[in-house]
Amino acid sequence: MFRWILSSMPTTTSTLTKQPPLTTHVPLKSSKLSSPPPDSSPPQTSTSATLRSLYPRAARAFVLRDIETTHYLLQSAFSILKPPNSTTDSLSDDRKKWDILRITFESTVYSSPSDSTASWPESLRSILTEAPQALVTAIYSRSLSLFTPSGTKGKTALNAACLPPQVLTTLVYSSLKLGVPDVGRMIIEDWLSRREPLDVFGGVRNRDGYDKVLELYILHILPKIGQWDYAKEFLEYESELPAARRDVCSTFLFR
Repeated sequence: MFRWILSSMPTTTSTLTKQPPLTTHVPLKSSKLSSPPPDSSPPQTSTSATLRSLYPRAARAFVLRDIETTHYLLQSAFSILKPPNSTTDSLSDDRKKWDILRITFESTVYSSPSDSTASWPESLRSILTEAPQALVTAIYSRSLSLFTPSGTKGKTALNAACLPPQVLTTLVYSSLKLGVPDVGRMIIEDWLSRREPLDVFGGVRNRDGYDKVLELYILHILPKIGQWDYAKEFLEYESELPAARRDVCSTFLFR
């Protein structure tokens, strides 16, 4: 996962508090991030420019285990990064990269906290008091809220099908990292029950990360919770995996 973050370089949990909004331009070497004038609403292009200038700093801080700086930059980014108004918008890529970084950061902090937690902000320290199942579930709900488009009359029902596959798999890996594969199963099954298996525009199968998600489900999640027989049965009736990937799963399950 660290490689993905570095190669990219260019609904928060209740335990994290928001930082003040950013201006639409932040110098890369600036140590402080200023707030914009009241009621300012930067266009998405300016917001994206700000997010893309902050991301390399946040990713580097994370890799260097600079926990406080990473946390601050994440809070700053999500103070201006909101859910989309439609299924796609100009901030889609930014939303995906930042959420993956936030999920990875919080699961890493939780699973291997440093010795300097006393100096962390209370909003970050409080993560450590959460039960792992509650934390991963809250992180998942927050991602659903971040990616589900707002309706014309406000927020629509949260929909797992709106999650990018990369975010979904990061959530599942987080559940494994924190030792709660049952939450990972719930996340995948929610997505599987809502996704559209066929491209409604062209009638062509929409791969949409399905192969990777299903391999995680069959090879990691179900075996981890002792559901070997169900994994075999699921694979037997599954109809979308390419033959080569099906053979890999079968070899693992029936060895």
